[in-house]
Amino acid sequence: MAYTIEDLAYVYGELAKRGVKAVVIGDTVVQVFLEYKKLEGDVDLFVLEPSPLVEREFYENLARELNWSVSSTEIGTPALVVELREGHLVVELYENYMDVEIPVEIIESAGEIRVHGEKIPLIKPEHYLVLKARQGVDVNKLKKYISELKAKGVLNKKLIEQTISLYPPGEQRVIAGRLEEAGLKL
Repeated sequence: MAYTIEDLAYVYGELAKRGVKAVVIGDTVVQVFLEYKKLEGDVDLFVLEPSPLVEREFYENLARELNWSVSSTEIGTPALVVELREGHLVVELYENYMDVEIPVEIIESAGEIRVHGEKIPLIKPEHYLVLKARQGVDVNKLKKYISELKAKGVLNKKLIEQTISLYPPGEQRVIAGRLEEAGLKL
């Protein structure tokens, strides 16, 4: 489902007003960086607080208050379904659990954008590429984003290498291999 940067600001603002502290970690990061007019997919948030695992009831109450729906991510954390003027937006809430392992260095170095006065923290596109390669799904999406970032001349290979180094040696080789398969020579 397509959504706009304004839709992202609305959703993030509503969550922030209710005490949710989170960083955008998914495809949205690259799409915003590349200045897509229409954003595609869902919004993945790495939640710092309150915990989506421990405080599920908090998110269910929040959803009721905002007339949103609640679903679940593939790992069992809450996903909020927000009705938009056209269609809906799924906001998946994650924290380090099961296959999701995001080093604190990535979260702490997140930048931010401002949309209509709303501050929205996002990880860097290079961090996203490493996380996506580690996840090991959708190499075609990785290829597309790497190609677009290269074309714009904004891909920081040194940052990618530093980010890969945050993982154990065995994972580093796998991540680097997947990025090379997607067209990024390290």
